[in-house]
Amino acid sequence: MMRGVKLAALFVLYGAIGYGGDQAMGLVAQEVRERFDGAIELPFAADDDAHVVEVHVPDVVVEVRPTIVSRVAVRHGEACSYRAERETSVAVDRGVRLTVHAGSGDLHVEGREGLEEVVVVGLLCASHEEYMSELDVRVERTAGGDVDVETLYPRERDDRWGDDVARIDLTVLVPLGLAVELDDSSGDIEVFGTGSLDIDDSSGDLRVRDIDGTLRIDDSSGGLEVENVTGDVDIVDGSGGLELSELRGSLRLRDGSGGIDIRRVEGDVVVFDGSGSIDVRDVGGDFIVESDGSGGIRHSGVRGRVDIPRDDR
Repeated sequence: MMRGVKLAALFVLYGAIGYGGDQAMGLVAQEVRERFDGAIELPFAADDDAHVVEVHVPDVVVEVRPTIVSRVAVRHGEACSYRAERETSVAVDRGVRLTVHAGSGDLHVEGREGLEEVVVVGLLCASHEEYMSELDVRVERTAGGDVDVETLYPRERDDRWGDDVARIDLTVLVPLGLAVELDDSSGDIEVFGTGSLDIDDSSGDLRVRDIDGTLRIDDSSGGLEVENVTGDVDIVDGSGGLELSELRGSLRLRDGSGGIDIRRVEGDVVVFDGSGSIDVRDVGGDFIVESDGSGGIRHSGVRGRVDIPRDDR
C-alpha cells in the first residue's frame, strides 16, 4: 500500500520565519535524489508497508547522511550548484588535542560520551564545478598523537556574476572532554562538550556550552553565547552582543561594542568595555569595570567588591 504525504506547508513555514541556513528533519532514509525541481519521492521501509514522502518545493537541496546524521537540509539564497561530502575518522588516545583550521562555512564541534575517535564530516558546496576538485578536508595525526583538521579552498575564484560560492560546512565529533583549538575565518561556530577550548574567530555567531576546562576566545565580530564552563574564561571581542552564564571560574572580558549580559559567575568579573550596556548578576567574587566608553552599568548579587567608573555609579 502506498501513501503520499505532502510536506510543502512545512517547508514554506521554514522559509516564512526567515531561516537563512540549514533546517534539518531526521529521516531513516535508504535512497534520496540530491537535487530536484518540483516533487521528489523519498522511499523508506517501515514494517511491511512502503511509504512515500512527496515534497513540493522548488530549488530545495536534500542531503542524507546515513553514517553520522540523517537529515533533510533546506538552504535558501545560496548559489550552491555542486555538492559533495567528505568523511574521515581517526582513533585517538586520552590527553591529545584537536586543532581545526577552517575557512568559509559553518563549524560544529561536539564532545560525545564513549567516543574513542575523532569523526570529521565536511559538506562541500560550490557554485562552479571546477571548484569541487580543490575543495577538500585534510585530517592528519601528528607524531605526538594530536589531530589536525584543515579545510582547503580554490586558490582563484570567478566572482564576475556576484554568486561565487566555495564553502565547507564542517562537523567534528570528539571524545567527551577532549581539548580543542579552533582557528576560523567566517561562518557560525557551535562547540559543545569539549575540554579546554581556544578559539580565534573572525566573523559569525559563536555558541559555546559545557566546557570542562579553561576557555579563551578572540572574536572579531558576531554574537557570542557562553554557558557552563568549569575553568577561567578570557574573552576579547570586537563587536556583537555577549551572553555569558554559569561560569565556575573567573571572567576577564575586553569588549569593543555591543551589550553585555553576565550571570552566575563563581569567581571575579573584570571588564574593559568600549560601548554598550553592561548587566551583571550573581557574582561570587569581585566585579570590576576597568574602563567603559558609553552605556549604562547595572549589577546585583555581587558578593565581593564592586569597582566601576565614577560616571557610571
